[in-house]
Amino acid sequence: MGEDRILGYTENELMNMDPMVLRAIIRERTHHTIEVLIYRIIAGKMAAPPGFGDTVERLLDIWRRRGLPTDAPDIKWALNYLGMARMVRSGGALELEVKPPEPFKEDEMRVVERLLYGRRSIRQWLPKPVPDELVRRVLYAGLMAPQGCNIGAIRFIVLREPEEWKLVQSDIPLENGVMILICQDMRLYQALGFDKRVPQNIYFDAAAAADHMLLMAHALGLGGVWLTHGEETQKRIREYFGLPETFVSRCHIFIGWPPEAPIKSARLRLEPDLV
Repeated sequence: MGEDRILGYTENELMNMDPMVLRAIIRERTHHTIEVLIYRIIAGKMAAPPGFGDTVERLLDIWRRRGLPTDAPDIKWALNYLGMARMVRSGGALELEVKPPEPFKEDEMRVVERLLYGRRSIRQWLPKPVPDELVRRVLYAGLMAPQGCNIGAIRFIVLREPEEWKLVQSDIPLENGVMILICQDMRLYQALGFDKRVPQNIYFDAAAAADHMLLMAHALGLGGVWLTHGEETQKRIREYFGLPETFVSRCHIFIGWPPEAPIKSARLRLEPDLV
């Protein structure tokens, strides 16, 4: 009888795997084998499958035996779901402490609508530096964007120097701002087979991050624009920073202080877009 593998990996392979890749597998398996199921189980819409939570338990045991830290947010998240799975397996009553989301109040909705409807692409900027704290808030917004199966493959490169901007193909003149490259560690997608089974998710993840970042920039009073680039730019970025082939830049945003309020791009009315 062969060894019981996890996503095709033996225990020895998992014990020697790069920790960044291993934790991505932990996140994905926690999502697919516990998180996706547990709310239906709690609601009585399905029974817990045999061995509910066993895969995550094995992965976290490997993580501990390797002496890797268990206080990181994603590992604590996985441990929390494992505890819930154990409770379900033991027949105990499971009560969720997290409250369901409540609708925003009317004044809160006006702020949300101002953010969503008021954002527009800005393509020129004032010669005024963008503080590091604002850049960090924009980056964090990108991390909070949805990612397929909680893979966590998004990475960022912040470029402040005009000479470095030349590495990136752009169809607009760039000056007086900050360029942020939205990149991905492809090892995580490859380890989970996403590059073969659901390659579109890879691009969706990068796009969602860019959108969140531009919304945060707009909320901070900055102007931003979302731009794409091709394989030549990806190659130049890797060579310039000495990055491996598995580190891929997908798109970039440019943010800075807007000199004026541009004309808002027109959108079609909702009705013609409904199918």
